[in-house]
Amino acid sequence: MRPIGQPAFVVLAQLDRQPAVQWVLPGARRDLPYGGLKGVWRRVLQQAGLAGVTLHTLRHSFASVAGDLGYAEATIGALLGHASGTVTGRYTHVLDTVLIAAADHVAATVQSYMSGDGVEQQDQQAAATAE
Repeated sequence: MRPIGQPAFVVLAQLDRQPAVQWVLPGARRDLPYGGLKGVWRRVLQQAGLAGVTLHTLRHSFASVAGDLGYAEATIGALLGHASGTVTGRYTHVLDTVLIAAADHVAATVQSYMSGDGVEQQDQQAAATAE
């Protein structure tokens, strides 16, 4: 179980739904849900006009943004779905409000960078750090 940020819910809500299909993301067969990125990833990159971007690149970028925002390694690991190193973590599989808030914050920041809204803010932070 992994949290996703509010911007992802907005995108999902805007997808065209087919009345006869119960899944938000249908699989190759309409009676099955989406099963993974293996068969889709090349088409996504082609439609986005990107080359050389891997799923690992996306995970690394998300984790880097979370780190830049000051989240602890344990929080970032939980956001990425890493197994907990604690005994309790092996038995609990819930998303707490802090983790959901972290996912929302990181996703909103990534969305702002993707739309260009966050670039100016990032440049200002970099300038302040250099001083």
